[in-house]
Amino acid sequence: MSHLYKSIELVGTSEINWSDAVKNAYKEAKKTIRGIRNIEILKSDVKVKEDMDRLIYRVRVRLNFEIEM
Repeated sequence: MSHLYKSIELVGTSEINWSDAVKNAYKEAKKTIRGIRNIEILKSDVKVKEDMDRLIYRVRVRLNFEIEM
């Protein structure tokens, strides 16, 4: 039996920390994607909302999942 995998890039955000941003990306992805195998963090940064005195933690991730055949 062969397996086929697909990768997509997503951006997760959080006002708490980067870990929470990854969790948020995963929670949203699993609503429509089955067979998630791993998540690779590609880039992280913080958006500064100075006028609101807030930081938004962002992570760009690559999500890999198995395609059902």
